[in-house]
Amino acid sequence: MGFFGRLFGGKKVRPDEQAAGNMSAGESWRSASSMDECDIEPRDAAEHADEMSELMRQAETCIANGDYEGAVKAYRQVLKLGPDKKAQYNLGSLCAQGKGTSQDFMEGGYWFHQAELAGNLQAGKLCLKCAMDYIHGKMEMRSAQELYEDMARFVRHVLPERPNVNEEVCRRLYAFAGNHINKNEYEPAAKLLRASAEFGGDWYSQSDLAALYNTGSGVKQNDLAALYWLDKAIDNGAGEDARTDRNELLGAYKAQLSKTEFRGAMMKLAEWCTFGSEMVPRDTKKAVYWRNVGKSGTWER
Repeated sequence: MGFFGRLFGGKKVRPDEQAAGNMSAGESWRSASSMDECDIEPRDAAEHADEMSELMRQAETCIANGDYEGAVKAYRQVLKLGPDKKAQYNLGSLCAQGKGTSQDFMEGGYWFHQAELAGNLQAGKLCLKCAMDYIHGKMEMRSAQELYEDMARFVRHVLPERPNVNEEVCRRLYAFAGNHINKNEYEPAAKLLRASAEFGGDWYSQSDLAALYNTGSGVKQNDLAALYWLDKAIDNGAGEDARTDRNELLGAYKAQLSKTEFRGAMMKLAEWCTFGSEMVPRDTKKAVYWRNVGKSGTWER
C-alpha cells in the first residue's frame, strides 16, 4: 500500500517535529572539563558578578582535580545568584553523567535547556539526548502508558515554558520512534508509537503504528489492528493517504470474504474495542462503529 510504503521508503517528517538527528541513546557525553568555549553571561545583578566569577573558578579547579561533587556545589551556587550558560551547560553535563551527584537525565535536560535558551545550540542537542536516555532507560520493562507518562514528566520539568504538554510529548516520542525505524529497529519503535498513539491521540503515530501492524514489523502482523489505528488516525486529522489506505484494506476484506466472514471480522474488531486487547485499547465508541460496518458492509463517513 502506498501510504505504508512511504513509511519504510524514508521517514516522514511531521511539520512540528524536532528531528532526533544522528544522536544515539548510547552516545558518549562530552567531558565537563572540555566545555570552556561557553562565555559567562552578563549578570542580571551586577553586584554578584565577582562572587559568581570566583565560584566559576572554584568549579573549574574542582573539575581539574576530579572533585566533581565540589564542582556541582559551586555551579549550583552560581545559578542561585544569576543565570550563566556555562554553569548551566556544565551542571547539565555533570547531572547527566552522574558525576558529583546521582545520575539524573531530567535534571541534566533542564540545565541543558536553560543553556540552549541562552543561545548554546550544542546544549539543545544534549537536552534531546537526555530525553532519549531518560525514555529508553529500562524501556522493555515499561508499558506504553508508563512511557507516555514518563515523557510528560520530563517535558513538564525540562520545558516548563511549553504550553501544550501533550503535543510536545507526542512530538518527541514520534521522533524517537522514527530514529528506531530508520535503523530497522521496529520493536522499540512500535512501543513508542503505541504510547503517543493511544495516550496522546497523535495521528502521525497512529498511522505509522497501523503500518507496522500491516507489515508485521516489530509487532505480530494483523490487518484488523492496522484498520483500527488507521481509522483512529483519520478521526484525529490524518489526510487522504490514510483514508485511501483504510478504504483499500476494507475493500480487500470485503472482496475476499463472504458476507458472513466479513461481518465476523468486523465483529471481532468490535469485540477487541469493547474489552481491549494487546493490539487495540478499549474503545467503546469504535466498538459501535465496527459493529455497524459489519452489519451494513459500508464504512464511508
